[in-house]
Amino acid sequence: MVDRPVILTLTTMREEGMALLRAAGEVRMARSLDPDELRVAIADADALVVRTAGRIDARLLDAAARLRVIGRHGVGYDQIDVVAATERGILVVNTPGANTQAVAEHTIAFLIGLSKNFPRQMRALLEGRYHDRTRYVGHDLPGRTLGIIGFGRIGRRVAEIAHVGLGMRILYNDIVAAPLKVEAHVGAKRVSLPDLLAESDLVSLHVPLDRTTRHLIRRETLNLVRPGTMLVNTCRGPVVDERAVAWALDQGLLGGYAADVFEEEPPPRDHPLIGRPDCLFTPHSAAQTVEGLINMARGVAEDVIGVLRGQPPRNPVNDPAEVAAWRARLGKPPLSEPILDV
Repeated sequence: MVDRPVILTLTTMREEGMALLRAAGEVRMARSLDPDELRVAIADADALVVRTAGRIDARLLDAAARLRVIGRHGVGYDQIDVVAATERGILVVNTPGANTQAVAEHTIAFLIGLSKNFPRQMRALLEGRYHDRTRYVGHDLPGRTLGIIGFGRIGRRVAEIAHVGLGMRILYNDIVAAPLKVEAHVGAKRVSLPDLLAESDLVSLHVPLDRTTRHLIRRETLNLVRPGTMLVNTCRGPVVDERAVAWALDQGLLGGYAADVFEEEPPPRDHPLIGRPDCLFTPHSAAQTVEGLINMARGVAEDVIGVLRGQPPRNPVNDPAEVAAWRARLGKPPLSEPILDV
C-alpha cells in the first residue's frame, strides 16, 4: 500500500475540506494551469481536485498514469472530458446538492430584483434621478407564472421557494418527469419548451451544459416568449446566446435579464449586456456562500478519500462499472484495491 497518496489540487478550497485531504495524503497545489506544467504535475498524482478553472482533457489524462479519481468541487463538470477519463479507468465525482440552497436563493434574488425593476431603479438613483422611483413600477410575484427549464435539485428548490413561499404558478421543462409527489408539493406542471416560453412571466435556467443545451436560448426560442418576459441564468453561460438576449431586450421580447454566468468567463470589456439598465449580473458567485463552500469542500474531499480507500463513490459522474472494466482492460489495479489505509 502507498502510505501517502498524492492529491493534486488546482485551487484552494475551504479548510474543512483541505484538512481532510492533508490528513489522507500528500496534498500538492498546482503552481500553474499551463497545460505543459500540469502534465508534469499530474504524472504521479493518485487524485485530482478541481473547481471551475483548468481544462481536464485527454492529453492531460494521458500524463496521469496513477490517477484514480478526479473530484469536482461543485456540480457542473463540462471542463472535464468524462469520456476520456472513463476510457483511462479514472472515476469522476462531484458534489450535487452541496450548493443547492445557495444557488436557489441567488436565483430567487434575481427573480425578485427583476420583478421590482431593481436594475433601472439603481441606475436612476446613481444618476441622481430620485423621482424616477414612480416611473419604474414593478410586479408582485403571487399568481405570476415561473417557467423552470431543468428540474433537478436546484430547479426543484427554486420551484418550492417560489410556489410555497411566494405563491407563484410553476411550469417546468425537463427530459425526465419529476415524481408526482414532487410536482404536487411545488405546484409544478411539466410542459414542452415552446409552451413554457409562451406562458411564463419569468423563466429560470437550470440545465447542465452539453451539446443539446448550448445556445438553448437563442433568437428562435426567444421569439416564443410573451413580451416583457424576465429571464434568469444561474446554470452555465453558453446555454444562452448573449447577443440574442441583447436583441430580445431591444425588441421588447424580454423585459429584463439576470445572470451569474457568462458565455466567456471572465466576460470581455465589450460584453453586449453588462452595463445595460435592464440587466442584473453577478460574477459566477451564486455558490459562494460560507455554507455552500463548506459543503462542497467536505463533499469532494470525502468522496476522493473514499475512492482512494477502495470504497464505492457516493456521487459518481461516470459509471463505476464501466470505469472498472476499462481498468481491467488496461491492466490497472482495481479501484476496490485501496491505496489508503481505512
